[in-house]
Amino acid sequence: MTNEPSRLPVGLAFLAGFAMPQVRSIESVSSARIDARGERSIMPLDLSKVRNIGIAAHIDAGKTTTTERILFYTGRTHRMGDVDDGTTTTDFDEQEQTRGITIYSAAVSCPWKSHTINLIDTPGHVDFTAEVERSLRVLDGMVAVFDAKEGVEAQSETVWRQADRYDIPRICFINKMDRTGADFFRSVASIRERFQARPLLLQLPIGEGNDLLGLIDLVEFKAYYYKGDARGATFESGEVPSEMADDAEEYRRRLIETAAESCDDLMTKYLDDAPIQPEDLRKAIRVATISRRLFPVLCGSSLRYIGVQPLLDAVCDYLPSPLDVPPVAASDPTKEGVEYKLPCEPNGPLAALVGDPHRQAGPGNTELH
Repeated sequence: MTNEPSRLPVGLAFLAGFAMPQVRSIESVSSARIDARGERSIMPLDLSKVRNIGIAAHIDAGKTTTTERILFYTGRTHRMGDVDDGTTTTDFDEQEQTRGITIYSAAVSCPWKSHTINLIDTPGHVDFTAEVERSLRVLDGMVAVFDAKEGVEAQSETVWRQADRYDIPRICFINKMDRTGADFFRSVASIRERFQARPLLLQLPIGEGNDLLGLIDLVEFKAYYYKGDARGATFESGEVPSEMADDAEEYRRRLIETAAESCDDLMTKYLDDAPIQPEDLRKAIRVATISRRLFPVLCGSSLRYIGVQPLLDAVCDYLPSPLDVPPVAASDPTKEGVEYKLPCEPNGPLAALVGDPHRQAGPGNTELH
């Protein structure tokens, strides 16, 4: 039993207690093999390649659509469902399909570039805040999705504060950049002002609203263009548009300066005016993200298939693995004053959070089924 806000130390423990859509099975989380006796056994993963993440936001910011695109691009599904049609994978309950909102947290698992991403799609409606709290207890990282027209909204602020309680590193995804009235920089400013956080721009949109064409990757300093008829499965890379080159160079300079604060090697290269490679930046950004000093910001439109693959790359590059999470502090109810540290150790003894399922979820009250 834990005595403080903390997360489960075992990478795959988050699967317990959440609805499991038909898209996944336990073999999608760990590779299975048939042993000498002809019995199926589960082989442990390289935990450094595991990402246990949640997607959270205000209602109608595009969480479930983003999840649906992720499942498609990672090969977990072969068609994309639609929230309005009630055909998404994670909104499988009849009430969810009828109302067009997420009510229950749903866990899915998918592969991406040698990593395994275990993902929880959480509700965005204020009435289901307790369900989000239950999910956050077992996450290592989070993607916070924002509507580019609205910026930070009431429930996105609630979820952000909940994530603060559990010290969860976050990536920000400014979604719906194709909407009329979308404003990338205003949305970023709302993150800075409402959360008193330090957003770190990794991308710039190429156009906004109906003129959204793609995005600029400030780490690689490349432009990516998407074509709607390909449903985002393919996209073209090229030079940064000449009309945006000056702004892009300025924002990349700011990116390097800010990231260098968290990495001595990068700071040395910057001060020496030495060439800085994308991998140098990724290393520094990862350190700053896991320590929650910086919050990387990406952009796109999940509905129009723009920016989802780079978001997956960012999850793997910058969010922590179970091995990066500090040990959980736990107490023994039979031994007053005795505290244990529970590191992430797949071969260690079972550690589980147990609570009353009829009580509201919260610290020290997460149930394990």
